[in-house]
Amino acid sequence: NAKERSRILNTVNMIRKILNKILSAVVIFLMAFMTVLVTYQVVMRYVFVHPVTWSEDTLTYSFVWMSLIGTAVVFGERDHMMLTLFSDKLEGIPKQILCIISEIVIMVLVYVLMVKGGMSVFNIGKGQVSPTLGIRMSNVYTILPVSGVFILIYNVLNIIDSVAAIVNNKKGGAA
Repeated sequence: NAKERSRILNTVNMIRKILNKILSAVVIFLMAFMTVLVTYQVVMRYVFVHPVTWSEDTLTYSFVWMSLIGTAVVFGERDHMMLTLFSDKLEGIPKQILCIISEIVIMVLVYVLMVKGGMSVFNIGKGQVSPTLGIRMSNVYTILPVSGVFILIYNVLNIIDSVAAIVNNKKGGAA
């Protein structure tokens, strides 16, 4: 019924907003951290003529984490790059069905490449240690499956939105 659909959509929107806020805060923190670290690195290298060896790897790993978490946020906002050749020509239910198919294809790719593949890389990283930081590389590689899971959650939320649009369209509401 309409109340149940409305409750589900409100829950989906609440989950999306909470995830967006948390992940965006992490991205903002990482960007601020990287800015401070680059400034520190430049001051140490050019003012004190004492380069810091660990900062380069820390910046690289932070950038990777920021990029992958940011990718998840972009998927949540449906703001990622997409080819709209077909979807621009569709409206209503056919457009929503194409959106669902697209989300399912993305889910399969993300699961295979980021979650399953990320776990393989994570397991390989258990035996590797970063020479400059002295941490296990599995700590760095953790972000692959983690960001993949966030993208999968957003895919499910996007599919729920599209299904709701189809149901609303069939009931005479706006898509």
